[in-house]
Amino acid sequence: MIHHSMHRWFDQIAGLSTFFYRLIFTFTQVFQDSRFVFHATGKIRRLCLVHFRKEFVQNQLLVREGDCRQCGTCCNLLFTCPMLTKQRRCFIYGSCRPQACKVFPIDQRDIDEVNFCSGHCGYRFNGENLNKVRNIRRG
Repeated sequence: MIHHSMHRWFDQIAGLSTFFYRLIFTFTQVFQDSRFVFHATGKIRRLCLVHFRKEFVQNQLLVREGDCRQCGTCCNLLFTCPMLTKQRRCFIYGSCRPQACKVFPIDQRDIDEVNFCSGHCGYRFNGENLNKVRNIRRG
């Protein structure tokens, strides 16, 4: 009788541990696949780069090619910018845009984030130019 109750007790513990494993695994998958997390990570990364890695941002701007298409896709990452008009134009484009907006995209990750939202950024990064700029800065 004691053996049977201990066996049942172990089965319950094993069932509980399996339940918690599945719950944590599911939560982790949802968290990893979340668009919110993806875009929030991008916003935080850009904010940190603009304010704490200014030299990196300057180097990236030297190798960035193309022009802004003013499509508004980058203004809708994570949340819609309050300065975006109904015509999908930036209300403060020429006057007082935040620094993170002025330098967007900073690198290929930002372009990939726009592509993820079915947008097409007018900018691109040329790897050859990036290597030239790095060699000039070193020498």
